[in-house]
This record gives sequence, C-alpha cells and structure tokens, in this order.
Amino acid sequence: MSKKFIPVLTVVFIALNIIVFFIQISRGDTTDVNVALNLGAAYTPYILENGEWYRIFNSMFIHFGIEHLGGNMIALIAIGQYVEWYFGKVKFVIIYILSGLVGNLLSLGVELITHNYSVSAGASGAISGLFGAMIILAIDPETKHIFSLPRAIVALVLLIVPGLGNSGIDVMAHIGGIIGGFATAYIFYRFRKKHPSSNHPSDFSSDYSSIDRTE
Repeated sequence: MSKKFIPVLTVVFIALNIIVFFIQISRGDTTDVNVALNLGAAYTPYILENGEWYRIFNSMFIHFGIEHLGGNMIALIAIGQYVEWYFGKVKFVIIYILSGLVGNLLSLGVELITHNYSVSAGASGAISGLFGAMIILAIDPETKHIFSLPRAIVALVLLIVPGLGNSGIDVMAHIGGIIGGFATAYIFYRFRKKHPSSNHPSDFSSDYSSIDRTE
C-alpha cells in the first residue's frame, strides 16, 4: 500500500459507528436491548410484521457495549484500508454496505426457519464482507504476494469458528457478509480485468516500491 494513501472512507465509517455509539450512550445503557431497538437494531418480527426494513441497514451502526464497538473498529481499520486501496472509494462503500445487508438478510432468513428470534446489531456482517473481499487480493497475481490465499482462508475460519455454538454471536450475519463481500468484490474484479481502463485509482504496479508490508 502506498504510504501516501489515506483510507478516508474507512475512517468515515469508523466515525459514523462511534457517533452512533455516543447517541446510544445519550439514550441509556449501550448494552440495553431496548436502547438498541429504539435506534434501529435488527429484530425479525419488527422487520416483517411492522415493515421496519430500515433496521437491516441501521443495525450495521449499532453496537452492544464498548468491547463490541472496539473489536469491530479495530478489524475495520485493519482490513478496510486495504480493500479501499485496492477497489477504490465507491466500490469499497458498495462492498461494505451490501455485505452488511446480505449478512442481515441471511440472518433474518435463518430465523424465519428456526423461529429463534433475537435482537441483532453490529458492523460484523459488513466487516466480514471486507474479509471476503480480501480473497480477491489473494488471487490477483498483482497482489497475492502480499495477501496469500492460505492466510485469507485462515482469517475467514477464525472469523466464523468462534461464533459457532455461541448464541451471543450472529454467525449467519458473518457468513452472509463474507458471501456478499466476496461476490460483490469478484464482480468488480472480473469487470476490471475485462476493462483495464476501469482500474481502481491506485496503480499498485507502480506503487510496489512503497508498499507497507507491516502485519
């Protein structure tokens, strides 16, 4: 990554999440389910019975407690800057938002089948999509020496496994996010390969001398 590159939109998303968190604080306990619901956390009965589909979007910016927020924001800055650098700002936003929406929709679909409803919130689905998008960097000949495919797969496994059997983690949102992020990123990748003039703003072929390889 070029040292001159500044992940503006990654920082913007972090700022938005923090701003919403302060709004939660102003409304009460950030771990309070009712506070989260009032701000738009996802809850399948409300979404389907009341037609409150905005919750699928709003819930991506709501967190339960400082640890939940902090963990997600660390992951966002760690991964988001690379995805934004590779795909460019507009595509980065599309990948992030679609990943979160797909994650929440998959979670909703599974709850309809299991009838096990819970209040869900957090940026994890969208961030999982960024992990999915990282697979593209791992298979692109121009960047795979920086992000190897085995490392990308291990990262995805570590992202999913801890949530298995843990009712406090919406694993379906993670899986849906990964699927949404990878699918969207792959479409962008294939289009770029077929239309070279649509390359992302960062010409990484000329930036290799200044790539930051720090892990």
